[in-house]
Amino acid sequence: MSGSDDDRPRSGPWTRRGLLAGGVGAAALGIVGLGAGGILAPPDAVRHDRQIAEAHLAARLPAIRAALAAARPGFVFLAGNSQAELLGAAMARRPDVVNGGIGGTSARRYAGAIDGLAFPVRAGVAVLFVGTNDILRRADPLSARMAGGFAAATGRIVTWLAANADRVLVAAVPPIGPEAGAERDPAAVAGYTALLRDLCARQGCRVFDPFADLRDGPPGLTTRAVPPDGVHLRDYDILAAGLETHLRALRDGAPPD
Repeated sequence: MSGSDDDRPRSGPWTRRGLLAGGVGAAALGIVGLGAGGILAPPDAVRHDRQIAEAHLAARLPAIRAALAAARPGFVFLAGNSQAELLGAAMARRPDVVNGGIGGTSARRYAGAIDGLAFPVRAGVAVLFVGTNDILRRADPLSARMAGGFAAATGRIVTWLAANADRVLVAAVPPIGPEAGAERDPAAVAGYTALLRDLCARQGCRVFDPFADLRDGPPGLTTRAVPPDGVHLRDYDILAAGLETHLRALRDGAPPD
């Protein structure tokens, strides 16, 4: 399962390497708070990372608006954090995909960003990726307050997507590499995915797991994340191919679990 038969350069501007080299930076991709080697950064570095993430948000919104304005009815909209943004880059060859991902965003931040976005035409499918930036240890993700806030913010996003797309898919929270365990809580991966399943049971969306093959470590962990951040994947072309298979099955009326 691979999308490597296209001619996009593997070190170009729309690969993870290219995004980092092009100035997006670790913070904008959702690695806020980590210094070199995955060590927690001091508060001033965290503030600096957040400023970078805010700048990336400000840059992404006009790009997403322009892509939505050019979209044709029935397009695929990828929403959420850097997993969506990097996946959208891997699927850029498809004219029916609009990359609505914003690296560095939590569910709360993305729920705030949607106020600045509008769908001129209706999407066929919207696919949401959230959770990676919501399970930071310093935020106590397993507390009732944080879990409730995540569910509320995601519910708002799903409501917005359902108003603008025929179907809404929500990705299970991806596993993280051991390198990310100092900052993110792998125990929250399954817990937040369960929250997404409860939400979709109420709101009519569908949870699927494009990361199932990556869950090859202890609960919440994977050996196939990119070091040193432990958050992003080694190959988004494989993830793109898997999503394309899922979308074809959905179109044919029998989506795989």
